[in-house]
This record gives sequence, structure tokens and C-alpha cells, in this order.
Amino acid sequence: MKAADFEKVQVGDELPERSNTVDREQLVRYAGASGDFNPIHWNPDFAQMVGLGGVIAHGMHTMALVAKAVGDWAGGPQNVRKLTVQFRKEVRPEETVVAKGRVVDKDEATRTVKLELWAELTRDGETFKPIKNGEALVELP
Repeated sequence: MKAADFEKVQVGDELPERSNTVDREQLVRYAGASGDFNPIHWNPDFAQMVGLGGVIAHGMHTMALVAKAVGDWAGGPQNVRKLTVQFRKEVRPEETVVAKGRVVDKDEATRTVKLELWAELTRDGETFKPIKNGEALVELP
């Protein structure tokens, strides 16, 4: 994958959006990969009983969608130096998460770019940010 061109990157540029509709298969695969088999991620009765209203996706799965968007833009995960996010809203199966970001700073001396990151989803006609206040620092070749 080709990295963004450092010379052409400008503060205010937006990353290409990455959309993903979360499904039960992804949750099962993520549980297997992460070892997180908490029943809130696969058992609707349990998730309802603990007050979640149904199964929710792993927060780290949602973060991984944002990280993938950053890594793709940066030319691969090896160019991502730092990535942080705040989890703000649950994601449910069959919801579409859209990872977004924009360039907020560019350092010529280190060839690094600082990104602001967030994710959005629409539920019942209202847009939410399950991830916000995210930041990434990428070094572009």
C-alpha cells in the first residue's frame, strides 16, 4: 500500500473514510483473536440482563477499524507511531461504523503528521461518535 505523500499533505486534509458494517461473524472472530469472550459480545440474553439492551461490539474492535484507516493512509501500520482514542458509545451488530480523520499538524523535521480521529454511526436517524478525541502520529516515508 502506498503512503500519503508527505510533501502534498496539508493541515486540514481529511483521511479517506472507512466504513464497516459490524456483524456477528466479526465479533466471533475478534473474540477469538483477542481472547475476549465476555458474553456481552455474543449472548443477547446476558447483554440484556446487564442493561446493555443487546449484544455490543468490543470497543477495541471499533478502535481497530479506526487504526486500519490510519494505517492504510500512512502506507502500513509500521508508519503509525502512536494512536489513542476515547470510547464514547457502544456499537451494535448490523450498525455501520465510519472511521474518519483529518490532519491537524505537520512536522517537516521529523516527517511526522498528527491526525485527529473519530468514528461515527447513525442510529434511529441520529449520528453518534462511538470513538472521539482520537489522535495518531504517523511518520511518512
